[in-house]
Formats: sequence, structure tokens, C-alpha cells
Amino acid sequence: MIDGRGSVDVPVGALTQTSSDSFGIPELVALAGRGQLRVPTFQRSFVWDAADVRQLFDSLYRGFPIGTVLLWRRPGEAETISFGPIEFEVGAAADALWVVDGQQRITSLFGALSPAHRGVDSRFEVYFDLATQRFVNPRRGVVPSRSVPVREVLETRSLLKWTRQHDADLDAGDVDLVDRLGGVLREYKVPAYIVTGDDQNLLREIFDRVNSAGKPIRRAQVFHALYARDGVPGSPGSVRDELRHTGFGSLDENRIVQSLLAIRGGNIQRDIRDEFGPDEDPVDWFDQTEQALVRAIEFLQSEGVPHVLLMPRAAPLPVLAAFFFLHPQPSPWNLRLLSRWLWRGWVHGWGGSDAAVRKAVNLVNPAKGQPERAPSEYEAVSRLLASVPDRLLPQLTLTGFRTDKATSRLILLALVSLSPTRPDGTPLDLAAALDELGVQAVTEFVPDKKSHAAARGFWPDPEHVSVRGTSSEVLPSHLLNIKMVDALGDADMFVRLRGAALDRFVHEFLANKVEFGALVRPPLSELVETGNAEDD
Repeated sequence: MIDGRGSVDVPVGALTQTSSDSFGIPELVALAGRGQLRVPTFQRSFVWDAADVRQLFDSLYRGFPIGTVLLWRRPGEAETISFGPIEFEVGAAADALWVVDGQQRITSLFGALSPAHRGVDSRFEVYFDLATQRFVNPRRGVVPSRSVPVREVLETRSLLKWTRQHDADLDAGDVDLVDRLGGVLREYKVPAYIVTGDDQNLLREIFDRVNSAGKPIRRAQVFHALYARDGVPGSPGSVRDELRHTGFGSLDENRIVQSLLAIRGGNIQRDIRDEFGPDEDPVDWFDQTEQALVRAIEFLQSEGVPHVLLMPRAAPLPVLAAFFFLHPQPSPWNLRLLSRWLWRGWVHGWGGSDAAVRKAVNLVNPAKGQPERAPSEYEAVSRLLASVPDRLLPQLTLTGFRTDKATSRLILLALVSLSPTRPDGTPLDLAAALDELGVQAVTEFVPDKKSHAAARGFWPDPEHVSVRGTSSEVLPSHLLNIKMVDALGDADMFVRLRGAALDRFVHEFLANKVEFGALVRPPLSELVETGNAEDD
């Protein structure tokens, strides 16, 4: 059934593109202002820039179609709602309209036209230049002469007031242009589909339709939509927030969703719409995902990776989550083999695609909902090891250093292994520094050499004024010596000296990690058990 607004109340599978009524722009602005129209928290943030907003108004003025908005009618609580950077409190609404598709357009219209939210964001300060008939923004706070703010033209009363106030500045014909603009914005109709009903399957259908055109919604956002809400247990965001206590930094929510799928087993690229059965509670699974990721993070920290920003690639996280979910207390030997897999993968470039992650998860936990089909602890790590190269180290170049490059992060992890200290000899908390400063915690010893690894490190004083005179016991923790300190005034000399030392040190560090050609065997305890069984 379609109501007077084009509302569709149909069973799943029957959603069709039937003609519908449309919203006027003043009506959309009014609905948003009183909380009848809302943007769900799972939607991606407002990403349009000022040019996008201006182009939207240009399309309206020229009569171009701006697309259909897709809305879902369902109750809304009394809460703080937001349209991009605009936030305000609203009361409960029994039949609120939630934006499934059209957030950028609706937010732009509300932000630029609502009289109650002036000056919130410069992107929404849109003017119509009567001289050029183009939409513009103020430049350095200066508004072009003969320009009318679009915020004033939506209501006839405010438009007449503005016209009277600026009558002396207007040329012949300007009043007609202002009237035309006001008429266009008041009379333009935005087509909309409104889906009603509480059937979650219907919402899934909507997501399929939205996800098939334009920029796809990320899998983490779909999980938010189908199974979770921000601020409550059982969402990728809540897992991310809970994991902050580990000091490891903020994990990407898509990695968290991958980890959840990995611990449940099977193909992590599967259709997630029907992930949970009627007797399954998603909250429980997010809780188990969190616990598995805590073990994975503790393992990474034991491997000398203090923060996610120093992971050469984050792809191993779902694999490690699946492994520790199935084997929460692995033997020391199997942990050593797991470490070998981790570092060989990082060094030789494994994990650059979702397909690689999917294959690795399948080696550890191959079947959804069937943990009994998973390999044993040793079989899992031996399969992982067989999936990455066992070969000599590649030559890592020290030039072209960037904190977001995998090879550069390997070099940084080598420096982390030295346990850098402060000038007074106290330990440097690298995880806290990275949390606070991000990659700016990776400082420069000499100017104009930031792209050379030999010029980078974790010295806590970026001006390096305290390097000179530092105790000779502190310097080695930063791969420095007196000769290098004396060369700080000559950047090229410093880079040559420290570069030679860094090249040797990184090679030794990584060689110890990858254990090229090392034996792969079960733990001795399993060998002993096998021998005893044969004796029996």
C-alpha cells in the first residue's frame, strides 16, 4: 500500500519503484528542525565540501533533478540528533523519518536554509550572486556585493525584509532574480520513498538497493544498521571503544567486523545480512570478538608492537582473533610458530588484500558455526606458516620513509625493540605517545631529512636540544652514539653514520623474527604423546 506521501507498506521482496508524492524543500527543512526527519547514527558522516553544497543549489536553481531520497518510517526517541556538524535536542516522535539514502543532500539543505543554525559551518553559508547568477561562499568573511543569502529566500516574509533592507544596493532586475530564486526553492519538489513497518528484512532489502549504486556503505556501517546502535554493547564501535583500555589505539571498525566473522568461521566476505539466527544474540558475539581481539592484541604487544599505528599491516588481526578464539591458551612453541608467520607475512608483503585475509582465516576456522571442523592448534599455525614465503630477507631501503608504509613501520618496530628511554633514562611510553600524538610521535633528529629512516626515531624532544649531553647509557636506546650526536649539525653526515648502523640493525632484527629455514614441528609435548601412544 502507498500512502499519500508515497509510503510503501509491503512484505519483503515486494519493494518496487512505484511513483510517489514529493517533499517541498521548506517542508524538509521544517521536518528536520523539529526532529521528525533524522539521520541514523550508522550513516557515514557528512563529507560534502562547500563546492558540493553550492552545486546542489545550482541544480535546484536550474531545475535539474537531484535524485530520490529514501526514508524509513519508525519511532524515534527523545535524543540529540545531528545533521552533519549541527546538533540539537528533540523530543520523541512516534513516526520519525530516518534517512537511508540522501543524507548529504538533506543535511546540505537543512544546514544552508535553517534560520535557527546560522554560522555553524562555513560550507552552509551559501549566497546567490545576483551579478553572475552563481552560488558562492564568503571569501575570508567577505560577501560579494549584490549577493543574497539563500537562508533568507525560503520564507516570503524574510525575503521581503532582506529586499527592503538592501533596496539601495540592488540593480534593476535584481528583485526579479531574488523572487525567482525564492520561488524555485519554495516550489521545488524532492521525490521520496518512505518505507514503513518494523520488518528488519525490509531494511536489509533497502540496504541492498542503496549499496548497489553510488559509493557502497561499508560492512561495518551495515552491521551498525542491522544489529547495533552506537552507545550500547554489541556494535563494532562499542568493541573499538572497549579495546582502548589495552593501550593499542583505535582499531578500524571494518577489521572488527572481519574479526567477528572470523571467529564465527567460514568466508569472511560472505553476505552479512543473515549472519545471526533467531536464537543468536549479536551482543554475545561482539563480546566474544572483543575477548578474542584482546588476546590478539596482547600477542602483538608481546611481539614488540605497542600500537596499531606501527602495525606494518593490520590484516593479521582477524586471523589472530580466530586463532585465539579457538585456542585461547596456545603452547609457547605454537606461539613461536605464530610469531614466525606474522613476521614473515609482514616482511614478504602478505596481507595486502581482503582475499589474503579470507584465505588465512579459512586455514584457521574454515566453517561457519562448526568449530569442531577447525584444525588443531599446531595444524592451524603450520598451515599459516605454509601460506607465507620462507626465504631470505629482501633489502629494505632507508629512503622514501613514510610512517604509513609497511617497510617504514618494520624499521620503526626494530627501533621499538631497543626500548627507547627519555633523556633522564626513564622508559618512554610509546603506546601513550602514539595515542596522544599519532604519527607525530615519530620525530626527526635533523631537519629536511624526514624521508630518510636514519633521520627518524622516537626521541621525545623533537627539537633534539637535549640530545647533546645525554648520558651515553641513554643514546643506544635510540640507536645513537657520541659520534652521531656530534654530527647533528651536519644532516648529511648524521644520516650516513646512523644509516649504516640502522641498516645492519634492522637486518639482524628481522632475521631473528622470520627465522629463515627454521624447523617446523609440533610441540614436544605432542611428540611425546605420539611416542607414548605408539609404545602402547
